[in-house]
Amino acid sequence: MVSYLYRCPERHETTADAPMGKAAPHVECACGEQARRAFTAPMLSSLPRAGQRAVEGAMATAEAPAVVTEVPPAYSAPGPASDPRHSLLPRP
Repeated sequence: MVSYLYRCPERHETTADAPMGKAAPHVECACGEQARRAFTAPMLSSLPRAGQRAVEGAMATAEAPAVVTEVPPAYSAPGPASDPRHSLLPRP
């Protein structure tokens, strides 16, 4: 079920629950007027904490991106195996 927001001409807000995509275009407001469906932003506050951090991080870097000051170190291959039995294994 999804909560839909409706506003009447008197600016009263009413919510109604309905299956996704099945919202009525109008509902009756408490004041007696016909309230039209209002389209709002999705409820981003219902994101999990990890999702909120990702959104906040993306917004922060959009205005002040982190600048790289040096080239990262080159990748080095792992050293030789420390176990002498590894040298007895077949090579590809």
